[in-house]
Amino acid sequence: MLDLLKQWQMNQQIRPIDFHFAKFMAQLGADNLMQLASALSSQQLGEGHICLPIEKIGDLFHQHCCQLGLDSQAESERLQVACIFHDPQQTHSLLIDSKCCGEKAPLRLEHNALFMARYAEFEQLIADKLLLPVDIEVSENSRDYLEVLFKPQYAYLWFAWQNLLENNQAESADLSIIQSLCVKYLDVIENAEVDWMVVEAVFNHANNENDLSALDSLITNKDRCDWQKISAALALTSARCVISGGPGTGKTTTVVKLLALLLQAQPDLNIKMVAPTGKAAARLTESITNALGDLALDKTVAQLIPSEASTIHRLLGVRNNSAHFRHNQDNPLVLDLLLVDEASMVDLPLMAKLLSALPDHARLILLGDKDQLASVEAGAVLGDICSFIEAGYSQEKAEQLAELTGFESLSTNINNNVNQLMSDKLCLLRKSYRFDQFSGIGYLASMVNKGGVKAEQLSALCEQYDDLSYHINDPQSDAVFEKLVIDGYGPYLSALAEANKSIIEHGNRDAAKQLLKQFNDFKILCATREQEWGVEQLNHRCEKILQKAGLLARRFDSTQTWYIGRPVMVTENSYHLNLFNGDIGLCLEGEDGQLRVYFVMPDGSVADYQPSRLPSHQTVFAMTVHKSQGSEFSHTLLALPNYALPVVNRELIYTGITRAKKQLTLMADLSLVASAIRSRASRNSRLTERLAISQ
Repeated sequence: MLDLLKQWQMNQQIRPIDFHFAKFMAQLGADNLMQLASALSSQQLGEGHICLPIEKIGDLFHQHCCQLGLDSQAESERLQVACIFHDPQQTHSLLIDSKCCGEKAPLRLEHNALFMARYAEFEQLIADKLLLPVDIEVSENSRDYLEVLFKPQYAYLWFAWQNLLENNQAESADLSIIQSLCVKYLDVIENAEVDWMVVEAVFNHANNENDLSALDSLITNKDRCDWQKISAALALTSARCVISGGPGTGKTTTVVKLLALLLQAQPDLNIKMVAPTGKAAARLTESITNALGDLALDKTVAQLIPSEASTIHRLLGVRNNSAHFRHNQDNPLVLDLLLVDEASMVDLPLMAKLLSALPDHARLILLGDKDQLASVEAGAVLGDICSFIEAGYSQEKAEQLAELTGFESLSTNINNNVNQLMSDKLCLLRKSYRFDQFSGIGYLASMVNKGGVKAEQLSALCEQYDDLSYHINDPQSDAVFEKLVIDGYGPYLSALAEANKSIIEHGNRDAAKQLLKQFNDFKILCATREQEWGVEQLNHRCEKILQKAGLLARRFDSTQTWYIGRPVMVTENSYHLNLFNGDIGLCLEGEDGQLRVYFVMPDGSVADYQPSRLPSHQTVFAMTVHKSQGSEFSHTLLALPNYALPVVNRELIYTGITRAKKQLTLMADLSLVASAIRSRASRNSRLTERLAISQ
């Protein structure tokens, strides 16, 4: 078996570490079947899978043999592992009887899948922590405070109504327009028992937003379903809560209101907020700060809401040259509530270490978009957790939420309460407030999530909506790409000289902050780092295009890596510099006339560093879609290769699309895009099975 595995390695079908793990297992006494399973388990982990399902061993063996031109059936018989093709039960029995598989062995066989031992432990720890029963006290006035925090927004409704009238898009007596506005702004449910003729009269006689408050008695809570309010009530009544929602669904707004609700009842609540990367932490800090400014909260309560987030690594406390953190099960975090944003980016080992350090009494709120790309490293934790989201609530939980919110339309679990422990902790925000009915970006994202999109539909959408455009990525489109790059990055580069003058002469560091904001208005997103239409190639193309246009003063030789205006992205954490993977900075002249790289920190301040002091970094006119998670850009150019790649799938395309706030440009072969949308990213794990507990 080792000879065959060595051939696979030499042909780059498996990694050296996969082969050497199988060799190590052979030294422990593993037979041919266990050697094969060991190599494949290691390979699958390297591809993001947590485990190797027993039934997949035969398929993987067949694929690897075919790549070498070998008869897989003959090879399996020669190596005495033919059971992998016709008898999964025998395969299971042989593996579980091996001394290399078990509680104290390197591999575990659980839920009919083979795990690296510590990954089985990670999964079980996460499941145990999420399902841990914790006593929760709900304040007596919570319902009243929920009503105040989530009262109907008549100002927005009035503005939308007046806008339609002024643009002659609605007649004063157009009932269908009024109904659609009430659905959008008042969350009116389908089949609501509303007297629409009386509602219409209120609209037609209203002179200001205050007059619309007469709708309070006409459209009551039983006619509405505000998922933001439901998620707040769910988090209020659950020690463990997961809130998922796409871009613009109001996750941050909901959380700020929820924190206000909790702090109103318990002012001394110790709250910590974290995100997987420095960039995501900075975005969370900014979003919380903006929400606090926009919402009319009680000033005393608002002052108690924390506005600064950190990375998960910083919260846990990194130890130099160690994979272990200062905080763990034996030295738990000191907090009462932990909020984790961008939870889809958190891999299985990191989530396990974070939850291990969570005190048993503490509340946990996970925020994220279940439809986004999973973490770069192994696992799809948020996706696995949210697999229960459509199951509905238990009867008890539905009644509790109805009592708090007044909404009576919540679906209940019809499967005899199976899995209710997990489904009772989940809420999906279902309405986007960023994208309106005139937004192609929002409609395209929704279509991609549903799958089954055809190339002709994609083309028609790009023609129909002003915020969508499409160009094929062939040599004939080079001029189009050049124009997009110049138009996208020209504004910040044109402002370089004035900004540098302001920094040098007046020490105006805000000039660097404004320049970074301009730079981040536009971004090119790619599927891969290398290969054609990858990050490295497009960064080089962008530099040449911008230099040719006279926007970059750089010689393209080995003597000048740094130049004024160079954007860089940090690719590894540096805690002593307070720089983290994903942070983006700009190279400018400092106050002393020397080159410095300026970064906006999570608290909004500006820091600068000598280029030589930066941790590992790269030029960032273009970045991968993975790296863009947690970011938004006014104009996003999603550039995909004109050949099929396994990494280009529905989740990658959805994530790329939803980075765009105002404009999305696709450079791709639409037939390949349509095919990729039909392909879903799937990672083997057993977290769902571990969470599937019935009462």
